Amino acid sequence: MSVDTLIRAALDAGVELRFVDGKLKVTGKRKAVECWAPRLAASKTQLLEALSPPEPATDWRPLAAAYHAHHFACPTCIAAGRRYGLRCGLGATLWSAYQTATTDHPLKENP
Repeated sequence: MSVDTLIRAALDAGVELRFVDGKLKVTGKRKAVECWAPRLAASKTQLLEALSPPEPATDWRPLAAAYHAHHFACPTCIAAGRRYGLRCGLGATLWSAYQTATTDHPLKENP
């Protein structure tokens, strides 16, 4: 049985699987969880891999450094950061790349 099929079958039986703090958390009615425990334990590694959140595709740190280096040297982008107008062409490009890379970052708080 594939991991996807196992997860769906467990959900159909009332057993919810979650990835929390690097661990597999199983919730549901006690009898259902007890019934599914041996199957889930046998596939724990694959379940953790399937349920873990994806890693960010792009390292945002170099993009942030490039944007900040430009921003603090560009009066147009400084004004835009204070909500007075728009960023310059290069600043807008750097800002867009930085924002795209950080949108799904787990430590980034989206306003």
